[in-house]
Amino acid sequence: MTNEQIAKLILLSIVWGGAYLFSGMAVDYFHPLWVVAIRVSLAAVVMLVVLQIAGLGLPRTLKDWRPFLVMGLLNNVIPFGAIFYSQVYITVSLASIINAMTPVFTFAVMAAFGSEALTPSRVLGGLTGIAGTVLLFGGDLSFANEGSIGIVLALTGACSYAFAGLWGKFNLVGTPPIKSATCQLLSSSAIMLIVLVVTGLPLPTTMPPTSIIWALVGLAVVCTAFAYVLFFDILSKSGASNAMLVTLLIPISGSFLGWLVMDDQLTSYQLAGSAVIATALLIIDGRLFKRFTA
Repeated sequence: MTNEQIAKLILLSIVWGGAYLFSGMAVDYFHPLWVVAIRVSLAAVVMLVVLQIAGLGLPRTLKDWRPFLVMGLLNNVIPFGAIFYSQVYITVSLASIINAMTPVFTFAVMAAFGSEALTPSRVLGGLTGIAGTVLLFGGDLSFANEGSIGIVLALTGACSYAFAGLWGKFNLVGTPPIKSATCQLLSSSAIMLIVLVVTGLPLPTTMPPTSIIWALVGLAVVCTAFAYVLFFDILSKSGASNAMLVTLLIPISGSFLGWLVMDDQLTSYQLAGSAVIATALLIIDGRLFKRFTA
C-alpha cells in the first residue's frame, strides 16, 4: 500500500469508529429504528448525487432491484438495527470492539456455504475470535444482564454483515460499487419506511439538541455516504485484503472516541477480549503468520 492509501485507511477507521460514537449519542434521544431510518435515508440522498456525477443509472425493474433489496436488509437494516439497539445496553467502545468479529463470521459463513476453503490459519483465527468474544462477557454467560444482551445484539449485527458478504459475492459481482451502495441504501430506506409505519414508533415530541442533530448528519453523510466512497477507493487501489485491515483499526478509533466524548471505561475482560480478537484477525489475514514462518 502507498502512503496515501495507508492514510485513507486510517481516516476510514476514524470515520467508521465515529459511527459508533454518533449512534451511541443518537439512541439516547431517538428510538434505534428511527436512527437506522434517518441514517440510510440521508445517506441515500447523498449517494444519489454521487451516482449522478458518476454517470450511472438506477435499476428499471423489480427483478433488477431484488439483489439490492436483500443486500440492503443484510448490510444495513439488520446490522444497523442490532448494533444501535445494542448501544442502549453497552458502551460505544465495546460495540466497536465487537464489530471486529465481522471478518471471523464472514470466514465461517463463506466456509459453511463452500465459498472459501478451510485453511488452518482461518480455522485457528476463527477459534481465537470465539475465545475473544467469550472473554467480552466477563465470565457471565447467563445472558441475564443487560450487558450480555447488548453483546449478543452487536454480534448479531456482525453476523448479518457476514451474510451480506456472501450475498454480494454471488449476486452483485460486476456491479459498480457506487451503484451498489446507492441502490442498497435506497432499498434500506424503503424497508425502514415500512417498518416504521407497521411499528408506529413516534418521533420525540421536543426538538432534539443541536449535538444530536449533528450526530445524525455525521452518521449519515460522513460515516455512511463518504465512508462508502472512501472504502471503495481503497478497495479498488489496494485490494480486498488491505482494505479489510480497517477492521483492526476501528476498535481503536471507536474506543478512543468513546473514552474521549462519552467517558467510556473498558473492563479488564473487555481489554483482554479485544486483544484476542485482534490476534484472531491477524491470524485470519495470514500475512503475519507467513512472515513469521518465513
